[in-house]
Amino acid sequence: MARILSIQSHVVSGYVGNRAATFPLQLLGHEVDVINTVQFSNHTGYNAVRGDRFSASHVLDLFAGLQTNGLDAYTHLLTGYMGNSDNVRAVESIARQLRQKLPQLTFVVDPVLGDDGALYVPRELIDLYRDVLCPLATLVTPNQFEAELLTNTTITTLDTAKSACNEMHRIGVPNVVITSAALDSENGDCEMLHLIGSELCPKSGAKHQFAIAFPRLSGYYTGTGDLFAALLLAHYATLAPQFAAPGALARACELATATLAGIMQATKLHQESTGVDVAANLPRGSRPNNMVRGFELRIIPSRHLISNPAASFQAFSI
Repeated sequence: MARILSIQSHVVSGYVGNRAATFPLQLLGHEVDVINTVQFSNHTGYNAVRGDRFSASHVLDLFAGLQTNGLDAYTHLLTGYMGNSDNVRAVESIARQLRQKLPQLTFVVDPVLGDDGALYVPRELIDLYRDVLCPLATLVTPNQFEAELLTNTTITTLDTAKSACNEMHRIGVPNVVITSAALDSENGDCEMLHLIGSELCPKSGAKHQFAIAFPRLSGYYTGTGDLFAALLLAHYATLAPQFAAPGALARACELATATLAGIMQATKLHQESTGVDVAANLPRGSRPNNMVRGFELRIIPSRHLISNPAASFQAFSI
């Protein structure tokens, strides 16, 4: 059982950030404590959001309270949405303190920068993630857009995805998972996305690089990256001690992908059952709230898919 500190966003209603991560981690047998970088009424896909963004001093003060009471014996650190450079620096400080206490700390960084060509955060965070947090990380889980920003690599094929992973290794990240990438296809198949992963053995320098193909679902899903990072951490924490050679990351990705695909399919079916029409290419802030609500991830009704994924996805070497 891992003891995890998760530092990311929080919403009162819906499933993003810590709200998407905590239940799956607990259901898969791990202890989770949370520090919230924001507390919003709902995620930003809705037309209005109320709440507060927390300062780095708030984040550090909460961590100091844990330290004072001897509650900081964490084996794993998970980070998501930071929102500003000060919070990135706060996480750097926390990660260094935790690793000083436990050198084998597993640090999973979900570098929440943006998606589909749009930044969610100030541009200065790109360099901070690349130069500050990534070199401290055990595992980094960018989406395609984030991986391109962090590595200055345009990802269009499996080879260019591997190049991006290699660049992440070069800056000090031993394990990389590009969570979803739309790649050029010789047969014109645009209905599939790919996960690309790469494990680097720190002793031998050998790499185990792999990919998983999975179907693209239409719709407006929010929190999928947060959920995936939590699922991946949960499975990797369990599997890594069982593998003497590379392979734990690929197997953890297979399980996490299967659960995520199942929950997204359940969410799509739920949204369809609401009878609310779904128009294509609606920007944030213009989507009807009743439509957005229909796309809230069906995590609790799909808890059986967390414990026992129904789908099966196979990693293949690249």
